[in-house]
Amino acid sequence: MTVGPILVLNAGSSSLKYASYDRQSLALLADGNVDLAMSGQSHRAALKAALVKLAEVGGPPSAIGHRVVHGGALSQPALITPDIRAQIEAAEAMAPLHNPPALRVVDAVRALHPELPQIACFDTAFHAGNPPEATVFALPEGLRKKGLRRYGFHGLSYASTVRRFREETGLPLPNRLLVFHLGAGASIAAILNGKGVATTMGFSPLDGLIMATRAGSLDPGLLLYLLQHEGMSAGDIDHMLNHQSGLKALGGSPDMKALLESHTPEAKFAVSHFVYWAARHAGSMIAAMQGIDGIVFTGGIGENAATVRSRILDRLRWTRLNPTRQSWVIAADEEGEIVQLVKGFL
Repeated sequence: MTVGPILVLNAGSSSLKYASYDRQSLALLADGNVDLAMSGQSHRAALKAALVKLAEVGGPPSAIGHRVVHGGALSQPALITPDIRAQIEAAEAMAPLHNPPALRVVDAVRALHPELPQIACFDTAFHAGNPPEATVFALPEGLRKKGLRRYGFHGLSYASTVRRFREETGLPLPNRLLVFHLGAGASIAAILNGKGVATTMGFSPLDGLIMATRAGSLDPGLLLYLLQHEGMSAGDIDHMLNHQSGLKALGGSPDMKALLESHTPEAKFAVSHFVYWAARHAGSMIAAMQGIDGIVFTGGIGENAATVRSRILDRLRWTRLNPTRQSWVIAADEEGEIVQLVKGFL
């Protein structure tokens, strides 16, 4: 009896990435990305079109894996039951750009194919074992008990990098590995003996490095000032921090490639600011590992912007790493990591 492929879905606020894999060999059969803003489609319409296209390649899927950015207390892949769905929904406030579209796609799949098992794979899971010193906020106990802590994100990317490191480089995994996931969202992880011990994102994906349209780390007092003296509402601040800040605010464009090609002072400063804070946060991650044995760059900027990589490495020359022998570029493969998790779950 032929068993259908595993389908991986990665829903963003305005996009739907999909990939279909042979269930036995995990070979990639087909993949695609629908820009909902450009096509005018809903997540449900994009899903239906993707299912039709993929059925022509490998037949209808036998299981579906979803990238879910925030798992809250969930730290392992989970079959999406009503209870699991409710827990993902409860974490929406901590990842407002990511969890809601993921649930829209989950619901669309259930409406179209209620018989299909759907497995949620969480970006927060990789960091669940970080030591409490790295995750606990110094807040009153009542708030801590409500789950207010540092979670960390991009975990599927980091897990994929660890799993594939030897395959991609031909070398054993360094004991103290610093990984830069640099893209529209950006973070760094400190990975000690294959396990995450610290990361730059925190309670939400807003923390840490500056990003395409996110501000990165800010003094909480600034937010209080905006509320009390600039007449901004919580909604205004939310929109500003998620959509109007970061590279877009500093350089006029959220696109690193465009900034690198621009000759305006603003663009040059935005790149310099990005590099400065990436290196500065990296120092914190290196301290968490008490040293460093290697660096990996991944994500759209990490993989494609050689100038950015070079400038970050130059700022880290005090580590005395050899950039040629101890730094690598490994393509991000979150979908490939998800299919591995789903296969192990079935």
